[in-house]
Amino acid sequence: MNAETADQVLAGLEAIGAAVGVAGADEDSAVTAGRVRDWLSGQADRCLVVFDNVADPEVVAPWLPAIGRTQVVISSNHQSVLALGVPVPVEVFTDAEALAFLAERTGRDDEQGARVLAEEVGHLPLVLAQAAWVIRQEGMSYADYVQRLRSVAVAEELRPVRGEGYPHGAAEAVILSLAHIGRGRAVRLERGLLDLLAVLSPAGVPRLWLHRAVQLGLAGEVSGDIARRVDAAIGRLAEPSLVTLSVDGSTVTMHRFVQRVLRDAARVNEDLDAIFARAGQLVADRSVDSARVSLDRPQMEAFVQQAAALWLNANHPASDSPRSVIDKALVLQNQAGMYLEAVGDLSRAVPVFEQTLTDRRRVLGEDHPTTLTSRNNLAHAYQLAGQLDKAISLYEQTLTDRRRVLGEDHPTTLTSRNDLAGAYTMAGQFDRAIPLYEQNLTDRRRVLGEDHPTTLTSRNNLAHAYTMAEQLDRAIPLYEQNLSDIRRVLGEDHPTTLTSRNNLAGAYNSAGQLDRAIPLYEQNLSDIRRVLGEDHPTTLTSRNNLATAYTTAEQLDKAIPLYEQNFTDRRRLLGEDHPDTLTSRNNLATAYTTAEQLDKGISLFEQTLTDRRRVLGEDHPDTLTSRHSLAYAYISAGQLDKAIPMYEQTLSDIRRVLGEDHPTTLTSSNNVAGAYISAGQLDKAIAMYEQTLTDCLRVMGADHPMTATVRRNLAVAQDSVGRD
Repeated sequence: MNAETADQVLAGLEAIGAAVGVAGADEDSAVTAGRVRDWLSGQADRCLVVFDNVADPEVVAPWLPAIGRTQVVISSNHQSVLALGVPVPVEVFTDAEALAFLAERTGRDDEQGARVLAEEVGHLPLVLAQAAWVIRQEGMSYADYVQRLRSVAVAEELRPVRGEGYPHGAAEAVILSLAHIGRGRAVRLERGLLDLLAVLSPAGVPRLWLHRAVQLGLAGEVSGDIARRVDAAIGRLAEPSLVTLSVDGSTVTMHRFVQRVLRDAARVNEDLDAIFARAGQLVADRSVDSARVSLDRPQMEAFVQQAAALWLNANHPASDSPRSVIDKALVLQNQAGMYLEAVGDLSRAVPVFEQTLTDRRRVLGEDHPTTLTSRNNLAHAYQLAGQLDKAISLYEQTLTDRRRVLGEDHPTTLTSRNDLAGAYTMAGQFDRAIPLYEQNLTDRRRVLGEDHPTTLTSRNNLAHAYTMAEQLDRAIPLYEQNLSDIRRVLGEDHPTTLTSRNNLAGAYNSAGQLDRAIPLYEQNLSDIRRVLGEDHPTTLTSRNNLATAYTTAEQLDKAIPLYEQNFTDRRRLLGEDHPDTLTSRNNLATAYTTAEQLDKGISLFEQTLTDRRRVLGEDHPDTLTSRHSLAYAYISAGQLDKAIPMYEQTLSDIRRVLGEDHPTTLTSSNNVAGAYISAGQLDKAIAMYEQTLTDCLRVMGADHPMTATVRRNLAVAQDSVGRD
């Protein structure tokens, strides 16, 4: 695999994972990479993995199998990789190897002439291959080729970047190969293909992309069977080793050195900007429908790889690319980040967004609207990755700057305010989220009107924040009004209508109005199945919500089959390690525990915790939830020696990750106190309840349901002491 960057390594390992069947659908590539490493470590058969062109040892070190029979080869010209293993210097051809190679390729029996040629080009294999091709094609002698080689004025043809000179004779050989291609036939097609390959990925370009380039007029114009003519041209370019083909012929690769010579020549001829522009058009044309990213993963990966290469080449100081080229390359790079985010591959998406923001700041300036959009995109990726402190800081900065640059009523300013409120909600900072949502709803009503879809979305978001803050008396009327308006504006079967009905059912469920929630959930699941199909993500979410309502209503005979079906379907559709699959398993474990099937519940909780630690990390909110759930199951099973230490450690970590005042922290404190009660440790329980009640009064107020719950638990504990 190409291993020049971290993204290329993850993409390569992900491809291996898919090939050997250990990659889950739409999962983070770092998770897949870890499982590929483990798979390689456990292989009884011999395997070979090649990390090609490694520039940074830290990029590959985490993914090297530590045990097993897998042989790892790392190619690099950087001394820093020597610590990764036993170095094996790769030399140029020996004199004997060079002579044998030339004799085989040219059919000429002139040992002295071959020796002079080999010395002239430094015994470099790639250059000798190109020289042999020209000699064979033109029927010339070694001496004639050397004379022609020495006559090439490299200084006039090329302008190498300072500090990046060419090996002696190497650039001349490439120039001669290019010149020979131009003899005796129209060469616009070959040269057009070479131009594109010179600025795209050194890991290769899909052959079908080159077919498409010719269809679009980006690599010469041909008549007749385009695919056949392009394939023939690729074959002609492969003969002199200007390009090579993958084993299956689907990918066309140009050596980095040849790429550099061609780019330097194009810069001298003032053609490079136009080549970048054509390559940008090709990459843009190969974009993927956002709704089909998960279904068209190979095309998405190709887009990400080519967008990254185009940006690196266009952004090289020597390229001196115009603003139009830089802007287009940055748009494509940002789009690559959006694709990676859409498939949940945040290990790759976050670095792409970080680099895009850095580059847009440098190219466009801090206050450019596109820079502000990049900042918002990065904040959203941080939020999805559970890095709320980073997300909130960026959202706050972006909102401030958009207000100043674009004004209070600009659509993107309103979007920024909504996104910041969403991050506050996720962090449990409802006192900060709700005023922002309220202001946004007021402004969108005024600017866009009552029935605008964005206004309806704002009303839904505010209702959701009220629900999360347990202000259900305010949430339910908003949800009811929203559902009525969305039905009228969009129709009964619109996906937004179905989502709105689901949200209202959720609010009824939270309010304990199960007689209203369950029929609504049942109707919604039936309609979503009909409209979207059995395997649509929204169908699975709707089924999960209905199962949750059945659980709350103690109708476990109805809930458990739904949870089991959901878990089975998410495994099939998303893979074992997808976060949604892990959530389904956790929900099923909760249902088993509630039904007092404790052996099944604890086993699933333990497995889910292990997998969430591996996939999401120790401090991810879902991992903390798993620890909390498992501790509760241990309490239910009377395993207090396991439950209490786990509760205590989880509370400590939740405080550190989410803060003292987060609702989850207060819930966890209440549960730890309950565990102390179960263990008969009343003094510790009362002290914990008292502290939790103080915090609830300060954070949530005296009338909040959570405050009432803790106050009631404290009274029961104190009463138990009195009875003793």
